[in-house]
Amino acid sequence: MHALIHLSTISSQNAPVHLESYGNGGYGPATGGAMMMDDEYKKSLGGQPSVYFSGMPDCCSNRRVLQDEGPGAKYYRDNFNDMSWSCSLGTGDEHGIWMNRSDPAGTIMAMMVWVLMAYSMVTITLLAQTGGIPVYLSYSYSILCCMALACHAKTSITDPGSVPPSAVPTEAQRRADKLAMCSQCQTFKPPLSHHCRICNRCISKMDHHCPWMNNCVGAGNMKHFFLFLIYTWSCSVYSLTLLGFNYFFCAAEDCVFNVVLIQLVRIMTMLSIGAFLFTSSMVMNVVYGLMTGIGTIDRLKKKATNTMSDALEEPVPLTSVFGIGPLYTWLFPTDPVFDDYDEIMGYSTPQRLLREQILKDPKSGGSGNMNGNGVPNMIQQQV
Repeated sequence: MHALIHLSTISSQNAPVHLESYGNGGYGPATGGAMMMDDEYKKSLGGQPSVYFSGMPDCCSNRRVLQDEGPGAKYYRDNFNDMSWSCSLGTGDEHGIWMNRSDPAGTIMAMMVWVLMAYSMVTITLLAQTGGIPVYLSYSYSILCCMALACHAKTSITDPGSVPPSAVPTEAQRRADKLAMCSQCQTFKPPLSHHCRICNRCISKMDHHCPWMNNCVGAGNMKHFFLFLIYTWSCSVYSLTLLGFNYFFCAAEDCVFNVVLIQLVRIMTMLSIGAFLFTSSMVMNVVYGLMTGIGTIDRLKKKATNTMSDALEEPVPLTSVFGIGPLYTWLFPTDPVFDDYDEIMGYSTPQRLLREQILKDPKSGGSGNMNGNGVPNMIQQQV
């Protein structure tokens, strides 16, 4: 994973570093290379960098970032990844693939989503074979279902924003906020984060733990969860429209259904109504959270203490959910590229701050401002 790191806020060698990451992180060594751009990469840029993410075509990248990347520019390429490279499933830092395995009920409910979606696609396909609806409408419904399932899978296996043990406050938080620590994780607890007892992790900007996703919904996967709700809502409305069209307008002889198909349609009608009501309420809940900046858990707490009127949270920009990429990427369950990764997640890490310091003073190798424990002084001050 590559990240573009913003350097415009660094005014002097001893100034505190404020990190702005144009990527999903900026974590530990991916290849064991140096902490700076190597000579081969610099030569390939030729002073006019034209690469954002390796293998990504120009049509998928941000032109403003491309023009400012490279030696002497505002951004540098961070080719590091602190995350585990082990092929293991779990919610700990040592696991390479995020997946909640501690909730059997949530696993069953997540699998039920796939079963019900597959059931609806089979029913609509059989309905099209009888001539009740045009075949192309059956194809379009199946595409919507596949998009919903893709978003569901992405929500389930995406890190929702777990706070690593090495998390430290950002410079702005250190100056303005009262810092908190999680009593369970024994680590820095960013604002608006909560500890999930099921995932056993603190989650940045946690909205709630969704059993249908078998995962928490937080800053890292809110986009995928919102898209799942939108596509599922569209499927329910589409299916009710198709079933109603078939009931009222199909009068030809080839529209006579067998007993099995009649029962399938009846069950699907009830499922579609239930899905429509549930997803409608969830979409309104998410939209309200984005408009007010208050997640579900925080909203319930404020209502319980009658402090909703005292809320100081600000509305969440759509770019903080869908990223700063091209608008067409908002429709697909792809990882968003955030304008300021540390601000979105609510924390930074010593590794990213250390790479900032090394980039500022490459001759010292980052050792000029180290304390006795090998931690940069500016980071030690924050901790």
